[in-house]
Amino acid sequence: MSSSIYIIFSLSLFSLFIHPTFSQTTCKSLKLSSNVTFENCNDLPTLDAILHWTYNPSKSSLSVAFTASPPQPDGWVGWGLNPTAPGMKGAQVLVAHKGKDSVTVDTYDLRDYHDIKKGPISYNVSSLSAEETSGKITVFGTWVIPKGESTVNSVWQVGPMMKGDIAKHAMEPANRNAMLKLSLTGAGAPGGSPAGSPSGSSTDGSAPPPGTGAGERLVSGVLALGAIVVSMVV
Repeated sequence: MSSSIYIIFSLSLFSLFIHPTFSQTTCKSLKLSSNVTFENCNDLPTLDAILHWTYNPSKSSLSVAFTASPPQPDGWVGWGLNPTAPGMKGAQVLVAHKGKDSVTVDTYDLRDYHDIKKGPISYNVSSLSAEETSGKITVFGTWVIPKGESTVNSVWQVGPMMKGDIAKHAMEPANRNAMLKLSLTGAGAPGGSPAGSPSGSSTDGSAPPPGTGAGERLVSGVLALGAIVVSMVV
């Protein structure tokens, strides 16, 4: 009996270390190959995405490095700002994908879901670049934010490519909830809150702390199982 319990516990412990939510990259573990450093970093609440960023109030500029894994090797990742409202419609986005020889970055104005084309956006953006490491793509860029704004509506997404252009992303909950109201200054930075939270939902105005989520719940579950096993053996 005790040997069977030991085997079950061993398998559970093994699953802990191979489970993707336990081993996923976080702000603390991600190493950018670029020499650029950032003041803040958020583990975004969906799509296992990460945002490094620095806001310079004197220049009203927001420098970012957005990291995510495309759903397929030649897929795309994107991050942007919506100047009018939370959500994707109307967002101004940087999109990167890996080509044959390099990772390219383009700008997209998402005014119309049915006619998504790359082209100029309403924000002044500079220092655009991208890199790919171990299947993850990081997009770099500096945005000029209208003076006086202390929060911005950020959005992000991942999706496939089709015939050399971006194709529609999935519509799973993780995709639909890929938005965050980012606080740039004051006590809230480096915080944020989910943009477009349903009325009546509670939020403290801060982004999910790094390292919280499914991985920690998995650890707690395995430790609880271990305690049960020990009590049964003893």
